Amino acid sequence: MSQSEDIATDRLQSLIDTLRKASTTVHTKGSFSNCSSHFRGQRDHGAVEEFIHSIETYKEIEAISDEDALKGLSLLLHGMASTWWQGVRKEAKTWTDAIGLIREYFSPAKPPYQIYLEIFSRKQDERTAIDVFIYQKRALLAQLPAGRHDECAELDLIYGLLNIKYRRHIQRQDVQTFRQLLEQGRIIEHKNLDLDTQQL
Repeated sequence: MSQSEDIATDRLQSLIDTLRKASTTVHTKGSFSNCSSHFRGQRDHGAVEEFIHSIETYKEIEAISDEDALKGLSLLLHGMASTWWQGVRKEAKTWTDAIGLIREYFSPAKPPYQIYLEIFSRKQDERTAIDVFIYQKRALLAQLPAGRHDECAELDLIYGLLNIKYRRHIQRQDVQTFRQLLEQGRIIEHKNLDLDTQQL
């Protein structure tokens, strides 16, 4: 290689290194423009909390400032939620205000007696897996005022609602946590699945 080729290669390498450094130091302003979470205004506690958790996580990962998040929130609201936001957005001075308004309007806190009615309104049927049933009931329990029940009391509340096929094999005193209840419940489901396939 000639001396001029060496110089050209060195300059090219130097230029590449400079561009790499520049590209890593460029700070782009974060926004919700690429966020895939959207909310249409359904009055459903679970949907509201899922949406809020999702956008809070996205905001944190993308390092979106509170001010920019507040400005970009309308990108994530569709249908009824978008119409609602147009009417109330002036009330939201901060990001925290906006999240509070979403919760207040689309997921107002239910009084505890209503939550208990929902918990006890349905027992586990034959088709509902133990995981699904327990997760649904625990989501309702989470809506109660903080510190209302410890895990032992929550287990007492839910255990009686389990399908008899689980209660026959799992004694309440044998489980101290929801994790233990789920583990034992899954074992029963696997055994039942094995029996069903053997009978085919």
